[in-house]
Amino acid sequence: MIQIEKKYHFYAAHRNKNADEKCGRIHGHTYNVICSFKFEEINKKSGVTLLFSDIDKLVEPIIKKYCHWLLLYENDDLCNILSLANEPYIAIPFETSAENMAVWLFTEIRNNSRLPIFKISLAETLSSTVIYEP
Repeated sequence: MIQIEKKYHFYAAHRNKNADEKCGRIHGHTYNVICSFKFEEINKKSGVTLLFSDIDKLVEPIIKKYCHWLLLYENDDLCNILSLANEPYIAIPFETSAENMAVWLFTEIRNNSRLPIFKISLAETLSSTVIYEP
């Protein structure tokens, strides 16, 4: 078995009204994401499992669709105000904690890329990382 890790990042703002005061205010992060994949076989002719660029073609669009957006829980009162002001944001069906974002991204990558992802790490800061491995 071969494991491949690919690193990605995106920039986004969010708030989590159900967390502490600091997290309840709109703020931004550089989210660093590490996706871990397991491959059972190596192509005997090429010597590779899957080209890194082929993994990127499948995963980057999923990660980058959140880049430079305000991410809000769909039940956040701010969604109504932003909609009235014609200000774009992405509504997400959960509070935008790092833990929830890690599970969400893992699920999107697994379901939409069909790659053999087995673990995802998501860091909101240089010192804090969430690891999700179902």
